[in-house]
Order: sequence, then C-alpha cells, then structure tokens
Amino acid sequence: MSRLMSGLISPLVVGCLFVMSGAIACAEELVTAEPVRIIIPQTSSRENINHEDYYFSRLLQLALEKTESSHGPFQIVEADQWLVDKRLRTALIQGKVDVLWSPGSSEFEKQMLPVRVSLLKDLNNFRLLLIRKGDQPRFSAVHSLDDLRKLKGGMSAQWADAGIMRENNLPLVEAVGYGKLFKMLAAGRFDYFSRGVYQIQPEVNLYPELELQIEQELILHYRNEVYFFVDKDNSALAARLEAGLKAALADGSFDILFNSIPRYQWGVELLKNHKRRVLNLNTASTTAASINSSSAAE
Repeated sequence: MSRLMSGLISPLVVGCLFVMSGAIACAEELVTAEPVRIIIPQTSSRENINHEDYYFSRLLQLALEKTESSHGPFQIVEADQWLVDKRLRTALIQGKVDVLWSPGSSEFEKQMLPVRVSLLKDLNNFRLLLIRKGDQPRFSAVHSLDDLRKLKGGMSAQWADAGIMRENNLPLVEAVGYGKLFKMLAAGRFDYFSRGVYQIQPEVNLYPELELQIEQELILHYRNEVYFFVDKDNSALAARLEAGLKAALADGSFDILFNSIPRYQWGVELLKNHKRRVLNLNTASTTAASINSSSAAE
C-alpha cells in the first residue's frame, strides 16, 4: 500500500481493520473520545512552600496515564482558587474539585470515597517533632506517652492527626493555618510540632529566625496512610485511579517517582538507621502495631 493511500484511510476503516483482526476496542472511538476533565487542587501557594503537591499531582497523572488505553484520554486542570483542609473537602463534595490527596480518617471516609493505595507507602505513619533550640533535655526525659502528656503539642484543628492526638489524650493547642504554627511554637504557645518524617527535614529551616530544631530521640508512630479521595458518587474515577496506581506499583514507575523526592529519601534512610525511642499511638480504626527501633519504611 502506498504512503498516500495509507494516509487516506479513515478512522472508520481503521476501526474495521481492528475488528477484522480480533481487537475488541474500536479505533474510531479511541480516536474521537473526548478527554475526561479532572479538576485537582491548586499545587502552589506562598503559604504552602514545602507541600507535597508536586509529587501527588504527578502520581495522579501517572495513574491516569497507566489507564489511558483502557479508560480513555484525560485532561488535568487546577481549581481556580487556592483551597486547603475543610474548604478543599467541601469543594470536592460540591463537585468543584474531582480528587484530592489527604491522610485518611473515619470522618473523612464518611464524607468522601478513598482510593485505598497508600501514596506515601508507610512514611506518613512516622512522625518527628519540631522543637525550640535548647529544649532537647525536656524531650530526652520522655520515655512514654505519659511523659509526653506533660508537654503540649501544636497542630491545625482541621488535620486528621489532630483527632489522633486528642484520642491519645495528648495536650494539644489547635490553630487554623500552617505557617503560624511555626511562629506559635517559637513563641512558646506549645512545646512541639509533630511532622511527618518526610516533611520535617526542609521545614526546620523554613523560618531560620525562629531558631527551631528537629528533636533527636523520639518517633511517634500510628497508622495514617495518605490516599486519593474522590466524591462518594464517583466510583468510576476511584476504580480507575486504583487500577492505575497498582499498575504503576507493578511496573516500578511508582517507585521511580517516589524515590526521586529528596525528602522522602531522607525519611527512608532515617527510619532504616535510627536508634530513637518509638512511641506508639492508637487510632480510631486500628491499634498501631508495636515496632522496634530498627523498623524501616518499606
């Protein structure tokens, strides 16, 4: 067949050729299918310098790419305004956003549909403490949750972790916002700011004038995986994302992306090599399994 003739073959004829060869999908449909438009949260903000938005949005794109042949083309667009925490969850429920990424909680799972593939493996199950410089001796004296209850933590009132702290009777000063918590810690409003092992390494230098440091002897541990969430009625998108994430895990592309993030590498190495005391917290849905000081993220 000449190059000219091959260029004149219509999508319909190509579809027929696929049918004749036993292919199930119709090429005409694949060629003409409209991309599914998926609205995600905005991925940058002055108040969100160290957020993981790049990783999560790229992982979402990877999952959608892995299912493009089976589910069709897609188009990712960002929401037209900056939304976080409760406002972001409300936007998803109202259909203004199609997917978000968040640690899970029983409350969140009543409102939204989780895609149960852990986006951070188990890194979000381990927490380090940000403290004021000079306060390390106070934390060196902590050997149990009862000891930690003598100190006050700080956290956003809208984060899932706040509920876990309350459930474990750990005194907590709650605020709304991210950047203000660093300043409240420095001002002595509370004694520590619990952060994911994958978050804290760049955050300690976020406000150098505040003179904060990473606490050196403790790790908090509780089950708190980060998931993609979609609307309760959008089971089709949930199924597509689950299939795409599992495909990315199977072919290694998930791990390539995960390992490309320096702070994740830092967290994994810390968990492999640490000699810290591990304090296990309970959660509403499960009891944190006992681990020893040499446990590492998989």
